[in-house]
Amino acid sequence: MAQADGAAPTASRNLAPTASDNAALALKEVRLTLPTGNGLPAPLASVAPTPTPPRPDVPAPARQPRFYVGLVGAPDVTTVKFASVESPLPNLGVVLEYRLGRRLRLSTGLLRSTKQYSARREDCDFGEYAPYVKHRYFDDVDGTCTVLDVPLNLRYDLLSRPGYALYGSTGLSSFFMQRETYSYAYVEYNKPGYWEGEAMNANRHLFSILNLSVGYERTLSSRWSLHAEPYVKVPLAGVGVYKLKLTSAGVFVGVKYGF
Repeated sequence: MAQADGAAPTASRNLAPTASDNAALALKEVRLTLPTGNGLPAPLASVAPTPTPPRPDVPAPARQPRFYVGLVGAPDVTTVKFASVESPLPNLGVVLEYRLGRRLRLSTGLLRSTKQYSARREDCDFGEYAPYVKHRYFDDVDGTCTVLDVPLNLRYDLLSRPGYALYGSTGLSSFFMQRETYSYAYVEYNKPGYWEGEAMNANRHLFSILNLSVGYERTLSSRWSLHAEPYVKVPLAGVGVYKLKLTSAGVFVGVKYGF
């Protein structure tokens, strides 16, 4: 296109980069020099795992014996419906126990006791002897008997510790009457008199007595122990010639050996 007259010519603009521009834009090569020799950074120290302290040895629990045998003795008092309470007499014997579990035991034994008591006339069952006493006037009958007692009890440890135990026990006893003696003073047809009689091995009463007791047992070693056991024996039926309701109480003291 023709330029207009009188107009100054304009220079054309070259947009292509020149060599100097390329040199300016060129990236400079950067060399990284790593330190050598002692200049290297020290490696991180390895951290050893903290050792777990060994667990202290826990002693194994001592093995409890399964069977026990022991000797017991008690001062024993007896009454018939609390008519009177006589002086205590000995109750001695041997006991056997079998451990059923950690707290439960089954026990039996053989005890021999002498019981002394006084019974009111109305508390006596004279049975076939009733016609003989019909015209006799008396208030009380005095009695003494020697008894073999065979208990069958369950014991439960209410509190069990390494050195001692508190327990309760209940069960039934069978009475085997060895010797019974009875006596009373009477008046018959306005004449005073005195009667005394005896029976030998005449009466057996199976599971006729309820046993109730609590006790404290102290361990002496892994096998030996001492115990004290207050008890009461409650009649479930009459015993002896006159079917008397004998109630007995005392405190057993004994020693036991476990195996």
